[in-house]
Amino acid sequence: EILLNYPEGTSILKELVQNADDAGARTVKVCLDERSHGTDTLAYEGLAQFQGPSLLVFNDSTFKESDFESISRIGDSVKRTQVGKTGRFGVGFNSVYHLTDMPSFVSGRHAVFFDPHCAFLPNVTAANPGKRVDFVANDVRSRHPDQWAPFVAFGCDVRTRFRGTMFRFPLRTETQAGRSKLSKAHYTPESVRALLLAFAREKTLDMLYLKNVETVEVLEWGPGEEA
Repeated sequence: EILLNYPEGTSILKELVQNADDAGARTVKVCLDERSHGTDTLAYEGLAQFQGPSLLVFNDSTFKESDFESISRIGDSVKRTQVGKTGRFGVGFNSVYHLTDMPSFVSGRHAVFFDPHCAFLPNVTAANPGKRVDFVANDVRSRHPDQWAPFVAFGCDVRTRFRGTMFRFPLRTETQAGRSKLSKAHYTPESVRALLLAFAREKTLDMLYLKNVETVEVLEWGPGEEA
């Protein structure tokens, strides 16, 4: 039901840029990350399947507490009552489930993982299908370096406060699509590359309607490249 309201394709990226603009960001970077990461030192064994290629979306704003609350409300949004904010974070964010079964992000001192299947993270429920971690206070990178390696990007070291926000969407594999209750669509680096090319062609016109964002970059991180 959630995904019926959101078409696939470049609208997913436009929604994320709009939310960054609402947050006052000046810069947005969208990156196809083709790297695969280790699985030996993970926080939870069920997360191993999400260590492969992903889409990264960075912006230079930082989440406020109200933003954490808004994005956590699947199908609802605090933004509906905020004048001047055209995005609906809780609703609009749902479009990313076209791409992934496990969206996550880092902002400030926190990392958030969403597991709407309630199948990959421990002690999650339909009412609260996610985890929020204070990575500064808990030194999680030292304890589970493989788990956090994908987030070491755009100035984030997963040790100190991150002055920005970075979303990570592990691409849904064909195997995952066969089991997913969200979408039967799967994505490869090649299909995401085509999506980014289409987005790059469209973004100039769309930026005319943005209030704060000044630059949108489209990037690619090849397999085996260092952070």
